[in-house]
Order: sequence, then C-alpha cells, then structure tokens
Amino acid sequence: MTIRILLLYVFIVLYSSNIVESLNETWDLDGPCQHYIQDLAEVQSRMVKCASNYSSPPKVCTNCVEQYIAFKQMEYTTHHLDNVTSLDNKTCTNVIYGNYLVSYSHEISESLTRRIWENSRCSSCLKITWDFEGNKSTYSYDDQTLQFQNHLYSWRECVTNFTDPENLSNVCPNCEQTFNELFEYYWKIYTEPNVDFCLDVETTMNDTMNIWHNVWQCPDDTKKDRHHDVMMVAFSVSIFVVIIGIFYAGSYIQTERAKPSLVRYSRLEAPRGERSRLLSSSTMTTSARI
Repeated sequence: MTIRILLLYVFIVLYSSNIVESLNETWDLDGPCQHYIQDLAEVQSRMVKCASNYSSPPKVCTNCVEQYIAFKQMEYTTHHLDNVTSLDNKTCTNVIYGNYLVSYSHEISESLTRRIWENSRCSSCLKITWDFEGNKSTYSYDDQTLQFQNHLYSWRECVTNFTDPENLSNVCPNCEQTFNELFEYYWKIYTEPNVDFCLDVETTMNDTMNIWHNVWQCPDDTKKDRHHDVMMVAFSVSIFVVIIGIFYAGSYIQTERAKPSLVRYSRLEAPRGERSRLLSSSTMTTSARI
C-alpha cells in the first residue's frame, strides 16, 4: 500500500512539473530560442570570468584564447539559426539579435570582441584559424612571441638559480646578460615600424623591468652607460665650444661696428644762412668779452 502511494505521489509530481513546463512554453513567445540564448550566455560568462581573472596585469591573449574561441563559435551558431523559429515564426537569430530594442547578447559580444580582445592586440601574438562549420578552430603563437617567451624563460631560470631569499645581490651581476638579451629583443621588435606586440607581452616586459630596476635595484649595463656618458660629455663640450666661439665672434663684429668716427671740422664747409649768422653773432660776443 505504501509503495502504491509513493508511486502515485511521484506520478503527480512529474505530471505537475510537465504541466507547468508546458504552460511556461505556451506563454514564452521565444521559448524555442531560450536554449541557444542560455548556451551563448554560458560561454560569454566564461570569457568574462577569464578576462577578469587576468585583468591585472592584463594577459587575456595568452590565457583566455580557448574561452574566446568557444565564445566566438557559439556566437557564430546563434547567427545561423535560420531553421529554428519562435512561436510567431521569427528566426531565433532575429530574436536574439534584432527582435527587440536592445540585444544584451549583442552588446556583450561586441564588448568582449572589440574592447577586450581587439584592444589587447591579440592578433599580434597569435593566429586563430577559424573552422566554424566543423567546430574545430585552432590557434598558434607567432614566432616573435615565442622568441620573446624563450628569452623571458631564460632570464627567469637564471633568476631562480641565483635567488637567495636573504641576499638578492647575486641576481643582478649573474643575470644581467640574460636580462639585456631579453630587453634588446623586445626593443628591436617594439621599435620596428608596423610591428606590434600584444598587450600580454608589453605588460610582461614592463613588469620585468620594474622588478629588475625598482625592486631589486639592478643597474643598467655599466659598460654601455659609461660609453653613453662619455659620448654625451664630448658632445656637450663640442656644443659649448661652438657657442663660445659664436659669442666672441659676434662680440668682435659688434665692437668693430660701434667704433666712433672722428670728424675733422677743417674739412667741413663754412656754415651758411641762419646758422652762419648765429655763429657770427656768437663769435662777436666772444670777441667783445675778450
């Protein structure tokens, strides 16, 4: 008797849940599309979570590429739901992206693609070979990123070998060469026209330089610095000598131009007219006084 009652209870519960679900589907105009909307929301949330986890420092390209591929694959699927329609016979693609005033799915997808992935310049570090039809997209890192990674790992290995928690003074002299090789390779690519690193590489290099110079207080290459200082001193002295020469030359020319010219009155003509009368009057007065 007890078993029969239990079976009857289970049947009622299942029947009631089916009725509620069927009622929900009846009143849900876009019910047939909800499954795809939820799948898209799931991959979007994974991408958002990964990007948030690797936001400080920003390293989305190298740590979230698989989540990005899964998100773009589902985005492609939702853009091709031409054979699945809502209760009013609109395609689910139209329901998701164009049926309402605002499409949250579209806004989130655009933010993930434009403002996170593309602004991080991820295409400068890796290449994604898309295969949406077969759902078999692959990716690979470009050569310059791999070379940077090799230099970075060599430097880190050196630091690990010479790191003493109580004394870090051995790190600077012993790992200076690997650090310089890392920086020189980075600078060579960084200054090359029309060639970029992704934000992951730039962030890694900036943090590496920060810990090398500011945390461990490691100096720059002393030989290069000494040569640079000598060149700067020689250049400064040359400029100073040139300026002094120009100054004295200008002073000499100005002095020559400013010399007074002596006027020989004997060579001047005798004054005439009113001035001659004034002069004659003055002469007569002087003669009278004498």
